[in-house]
Amino acid sequence: MNTFAIFYVNEHLQVLLDEAATRRNEHAQKPGLRERIASAASSVKSTLQSPADYSQSILPTLDDYPYRS
Repeated sequence: MNTFAIFYVNEHLQVLLDEAATRRNEHAQKPGLRERIASAASSVKSTLQSPADYSQSILPTLDDYPYRS
């Protein structure tokens, strides 16, 4: 490789590293611990209060199963 190509590649890598560092430093607005716990508690509470919906089950139905009694 010639010197110019090495210089160009290193410069491009440095630009990519700088962009990655900038993205890492940008903090996304996350909910606090209390909000996350409250959200989890409310989803568990709503799940337990509603009746089970077996029509959305991922398990196969046992219709026409030879060993079903």
